[in-house]
Amino acid sequence: MNYFDAATWTGHWPFAFLDAHGPRSLKTQLSRHGIRRALVSPLAAVLAPAPGPANGDLLRGTRRLAALVPVPVINPVLADWRHELAIAASDERVRAVRLLPAYHNYRLGHRAVGELAAELERRRLRLIVQIRLIDERHEFHSLTFKPVRIADLELFVRRNPSLPVLASGLLRSEMLPLLPRHPRLLADLSFAEWHETLRHLTASVSARQLVFASHTPFLITGAAQAKFDRTGVAAGKLRAIAEGNLQRWLR
Repeated sequence: MNYFDAATWTGHWPFAFLDAHGPRSLKTQLSRHGIRRALVSPLAAVLAPAPGPANGDLLRGTRRLAALVPVPVINPVLADWRHELAIAASDERVRAVRLLPAYHNYRLGHRAVGELAAELERRRLRLIVQIRLIDERHEFHSLTFKPVRIADLELFVRRNPSLPVLASGLLRSEMLPLLPRHPRLLADLSFAEWHETLRHLTASVSARQLVFASHTPFLITGAAQAKFDRTGVAAGKLRAIAEGNLQRWLR
């Protein structure tokens, strides 16, 4: 099985003992688990005053690593977001950008997010909305970050029906009612945990809406692949979830 990972990160996370991967060590870690390609974003962009410097490091650090597809972080409530998006879009490898509403203190209904969505469509880029980075029950005790509201995500998708959107970090309980209502929305499997996860999900959700994601280094890389063991799901659907759906979404 070939895997195309929808959620990986470089850099250091200050609130847990996680591996701090640079681009090359991340590529090595993924290769050990048979993950041939991965979307990657910079952790330094999460808590920094502005994501630009972290995005620049990401673009430079992945330049010679074809297995890593850079996904810069954009903060649309900052005044320079159009400039940051232009820099990201000038790199031909960039096919999507990532939003972190919970960590950058805005909601998807903010006027600037709508403006960003229009600009992404004009540039033919895709959008990844990070619902959560960590299960909110396990956040550092002094932090009050809450996941993106599912109602906000639904309203955003309805308002932008032609923008390709991937929701990263949805729980299984959030996917089951949400995805059938929005057949163009994709979701990664990083936080989807259940007994025989894929068999249960695909009984209610189209396999075309699901994509593989390890969420390295927040989660154990190999655990993402374990969801594909002895699933009872048809091989064609498994291949689509493991690699094909994300490839199609990025075209």
